Amino acid sequence: MNALKSLGGHQVVIGSIPFSIEEKRVLRELRIPRLKLVKEIPEEGLAKAIKQAIDTAYTLIHGRACYRTFKLTGVQADRVLIEGSDSLFVGRNMVKLLARCDHATLLASTIGPELERKVDHIKKTHTADAYFLDAVGGWMADYMADRVDGIVQNEVQRCGYMRTMRYSPGYGDWDLPVQPELLERVGAEAIGVTVTDSCILQPRKSVTAVIGWERPA
Repeated sequence: MNALKSLGGHQVVIGSIPFSIEEKRVLRELRIPRLKLVKEIPEEGLAKAIKQAIDTAYTLIHGRACYRTFKLTGVQADRVLIEGSDSLFVGRNMVKLLARCDHATLLASTIGPELERKVDHIKKTHTADAYFLDAVGGWMADYMADRVDGIVQNEVQRCGYMRTMRYSPGYGDWDLPVQPELLERVGAEAIGVTVTDSCILQPRKSVTAVIGWERPA
């Protein structure tokens, strides 16, 4: 059902994304190598602070996402066209990514604003706690994008296509000023994601990207 809806250019909204915070990934985000669990950290105070950040994050993260699939209508030397726009998929990297694709899915995901509000509130008085909580939120932003990526991949495969890598504004020559158009076309206001005049996503722990639907060889 979603695959047909998405292929028809309709927005799909995921109002709540279940999640689990993996301690190993948080430790890697904090540049703590080799260990898999917080309790393995020899410094008791450090372990307690990181565990508290994880527990707090569970109460503040509310994953949401939306995505929409567009038919590609043409490929030029420096851009790929969709109906109604020749300014969204611009750059040689974008041409390389989408040249063999019939469709492209735009996605936006977020953990919501509550965690970053908490970080902003405590960072002047509890610097370490804010740092650990922000690190948890940074990884969980990628986690939410990965969950949507998996859903889109299933749709791509179900429709007989192969998927490209996920590619976000700011990578290579796909410049950040594309964010306002991307958010408008994917309908990101439905999940509360906006962009500042300097092209910074709000909430900050949000991800936007494109995945191409590549024709089988």
